[in-house]
Amino acid sequence: MTVNLKTNLPIKLALLEAEGLRITSERSAFQCLQNLAHHYREKYAGIEISKVPGVQIARRLFRELNIEPTKHRPASEALLRRALKGLPLYPVNNLVDVCNWCALDFLLPNGVYDRQWIEGTIVLRKGLPGEQYIGHTGLPVHLENRYTLADNKGSFGSPITDSQRAGISAKTTAAVIVIYAPTDYEVKLFRNQSKVLAERIKKFCGGEINQIKIIIKD
Repeated sequence: MTVNLKTNLPIKLALLEAEGLRITSERSAFQCLQNLAHHYREKYAGIEISKVPGVQIARRLFRELNIEPTKHRPASEALLRRALKGLPLYPVNNLVDVCNWCALDFLLPNGVYDRQWIEGTIVLRKGLPGEQYIGHTGLPVHLENRYTLADNKGSFGSPITDSQRAGISAKTTAAVIVIYAPTDYEVKLFRNQSKVLAERIKKFCGGEINQIKIIIKD
């Protein structure tokens, strides 16, 4: 059974599902991420980050949802910022490394989640009063009036940082990936980027992609 994702927020989403994955610490995808970071650093050295082509797309996405992106940065811009400053990037596992590589490549935030920990339909919505989860850093992520992915169990992800609850581990065999884009993002480009992500997952993690879907607000 495939996952359903819906939203009534002003946003475009790409939903991918993969199964039969092999999650390892192999670093080929991480090397691709590092190579891309080096490319950005060489090409845009000394240039203000806001002038790098593509950065304003994710910032526009955040502003559409009343989030100031210079205070709460899209995950894709956070990666770019580290790349331009020559700060170290860190490998996680082959699937997360592929998704980080694509986030930096497309300059669009994404999230990747273990399918077995997701229950029911996924909804992208505004966070409720007092709502929070524990992020990958081990610190609480406050979600009130921000936007979050939630299932029947509650919130588990956002384009800023994801929760520990649905994180990818060596035991993951099926995953859900969500890419975020502003409402005016060109659908053909978004679909092509989703296919690139899918091909990279298959190449570096094995398995099969059983769903690629572009979602616009209900």
